[in-house]
Amino acid sequence: MFDFFESNSGNTAILQIDAEHSHLRCESVSELMRAMILRTIEDFNSCQRLKVKAIEYMNNEDDDYVLSFRAICKYFGMDPVKTRRAIMYPETKISTRRRTL
Repeated sequence: MFDFFESNSGNTAILQIDAEHSHLRCESVSELMRAMILRTIEDFNSCQRLKVKAIEYMNNEDDDYVLSFRAICKYFGMDPVKTRRAIMYPETKISTRRRTL
């Protein structure tokens, strides 16, 4: 599950992504969606070509496609605009390392 905190500036930032959350079972689709967000973060912080692709993915307004950035954010109860801003302008480094139980 995605954990957020509200900074003094009002920007929401991603703190961590846990493999389990007491209110949400990680099913196959949830795992895939989480992986998509993690990959987007990794690509954004990678080479210029992948960064451009990550930005295109995050800025795509299509929410009919189940794996679109907007659809995934909505599935997890996150605001797509705030999530995109948190990825693109993090106040601290976002770890994409998968936590084990």
